[in-house]
Parts: sequence; C-alpha cells; structure tokens
Amino acid sequence: MSELDRLEAAVSECRQMIREAHAATKDLRAAVREARQEARALAADEVAAQIRGEVSRQLEELGERTGEAVTAATQKVIAEFDRFGEALLGKQAYWQKASGRRSAMRPDPDVVPPDILTGDDQG
Repeated sequence: MSELDRLEAAVSECRQMIREAHAATKDLRAAVREARQEARALAADEVAAQIRGEVSRQLEELGERTGEAVTAATQKVIAEFDRFGEALLGKQAYWQKASGRRSAMRPDPDVVPPDILTGDDQG
C-alpha cells in the first residue's frame, strides 16, 4: 500500500467520522430541544401549582375576614336596633349612649297626643 492509498483511506475515515459527528450533533440538538420543552412544561406546571396554592390560601383568608366583618356589622346593626327599641319603649339608656355622635333630641315626656291619654278606641 502506497503513501497515497494510506492518505486516501485516512481522508475517507475522517469523512466518515465527520458524518457520524454531524448525526450525533443533530441528535443532541433534538434532545436539547425536547429537554427545554419538558423543562418549560414542568416549570409551567410548578408555577401553576404554586399560584393555585397561593390563591386558595388568600381566598380562605379573605373568606375568614369577610365573615368576621359581616359578623361585626350584624352585631352593630342589632345593637343599634336594640338601642332604638329602648328609645321607643321610653328607656333612658338610648339617650345616654348617644354620646360620641350627633345625639338626638330627647322626647318631651309632657307632650303626649290626647288620644293616647284618654284610652278611647275610636277605630
């Protein structure tokens, strides 16, 4: 075998190795693309799971706070109705508790409609 034949065989062998390297590079690029897509999908799933968890936690907290606010408002309305009822029944407690806000005028106990005093049912 001559020197020229050995060089041609070496060139042919190098070309074959280059073809194999190109094929391996193509396979590696495809694998990298797939890995990136999987990583994006996993990251999106992880982010979505974290968002769902945080939204659930905040909704639960909001529900608790809303419940507390509704309870407090309901109690305040009931207390106001109780005080108003006391005023209608002539108890002094309502007028004494009216401080801190614009207090209403106290009813004059001497002014009573005449039909109430006589007790006559005219209806």
